[in-house]
Amino acid sequence: MENSRAMKMEIFRTLKFSQAWMELGIITPAKLKQLEAVWVTGEDANIEHYRWGAFLDFIKLQTSLDEKTAIALYELGENDPDIAMGGSMMAHVLQRKDCPRSLLERGVQSEKKFLQKIANEKLAALEKYNCWTVAAVRRKFSCLG
Repeated sequence: MENSRAMKMEIFRTLKFSQAWMELGIITPAKLKQLEAVWVTGEDANIEHYRWGAFLDFIKLQTSLDEKTAIALYELGENDPDIAMGGSMMAHVLQRKDCPRSLLERGVQSEKKFLQKIANEKLAALEKYNCWTVAAVRRKFSCLG
């Protein structure tokens, strides 16, 4: 049993997962075992592919994200050892329908132009929707005034 735990920790370190991956529930013992089974085949030596796959598997199962989780997932990408993949993770969170406004505003301030673009476009769409919604409510209730 101790040997099994050591092997799990070894694959965890090899694939460069951080504690945050476990805290968010992206990496579980079962997921780690699944990733290890693929890793030992030697078919894919690109460790970032394993993190990306785990991230996508997790995020696809999330029907909605609360603000705290969305921010934590964005920060997971921000801190990833692979800059390109981390940026993709951040972009993926920004592109979700349930991305909180506070995170979009943070994306606007990013040094990464592609994240700024995503965040600005989403904020503009929100503003357009909000203006349309307010106008529709005013029209509907204008007869009451």
